[in-house]
Amino acid sequence: MGPVSGKNVFITGCGTGIGRAIAKRLAKDGATLILTDKNETSVNSVLQEVQEISKTSVAYQMDVTDGASIEGVLKKVLSKFSHIDILVNNAGVSTENWFWKLTEEEWDFNMDINCKGVWRVSKYIAPHMIERKQGKIICTASMASKMGAPFQAHYAASKFGVLGLVQSMAKELAPYGITVNAVCPGMVKTGMQDREVQWEAELRGIADPENVRQEYIKSTPLGRLCMPEDVANVVAFLASPDSDFMTGQGINVTGGICMH
Repeated sequence: MGPVSGKNVFITGCGTGIGRAIAKRLAKDGATLILTDKNETSVNSVLQEVQEISKTSVAYQMDVTDGASIEGVLKKVLSKFSHIDILVNNAGVSTENWFWKLTEEEWDFNMDINCKGVWRVSKYIAPHMIERKQGKIICTASMASKMGAPFQAHYAASKFGVLGLVQSMAKELAPYGITVNAVCPGMVKTGMQDREVQWEAELRGIADPENVRQEYIKSTPLGRLCMPEDVANVVAFLASPDSDFMTGQGINVTGGICMH
C-alpha cells in the first residue's frame, strides 16, 4: 500500500523526461496510471515500465492542443475507470530565441502547449471532479514561471500563465474540495535541456554547449542539475494526502536558484 493506492492518475506528456519520472514514482506509490503523450511509441514504452508494478495502468496517444483528442481519450478512460482522482498536467515544450526575432509560430507553439494545454485538459476533467467533490490537479510549471531568462521570453510568458491559471483554478475549485498546485523545476537534466544548451550556445556564440550546462550548475546553490526524479518526488507529495491543505501553490525544485 502506497500513499496513492487505489487512485486513478491521469498524466499528460509522460513519454519522456519529467513525465516519465512522475509516472514511475506514482506507480511505485500505488496509483493506477492513465498515461498520455502525443508520441504513441514513447508513451507505450513508459507503460511497459510501469506495468511491472501497476498492472492496471493504460496508455493513450493524446494531443493537448486538440480538444477532440482529449475528449476521445477521456471518454475511453471514464468508461474503463469511472473517475479520475488526480490530474497531472505535465505536457510542455520549449524553444529559444531573442524575443525580437521570435516568430508568431514559435510564440503560439509554446503558448498552445504549455499554457493553453493545461487549461484545455483541466477544462475537460475538472467537471468530473466537481461532480464527485474531490480531486487534485498538479501542473508542471517552471522556474521560468517566476523569473524570466534570456532567449525564453515566450517560454517564460507561457509558464507565468500556468502559475496564474493554477492560482485562479485553485480558488474556483476549492469549494468542491479540489486542490490545484504547481511544481516549478529549475535546470532539469532531460532531452529538452540537451536541445536548450545547443540553442543557447548558438545564440551566444559559445563553441561547446557543455560550457552552457556548466554555467547552469555553477548558478545552482546546491551545485548540481535538477534530475527528473527530484521533480517527481515533489509531485508525489502533492498527489498524496500530506498536501491536502495546500492549494494555489507553486513549489520550487530549483536547487536554490529561485527562492520565492
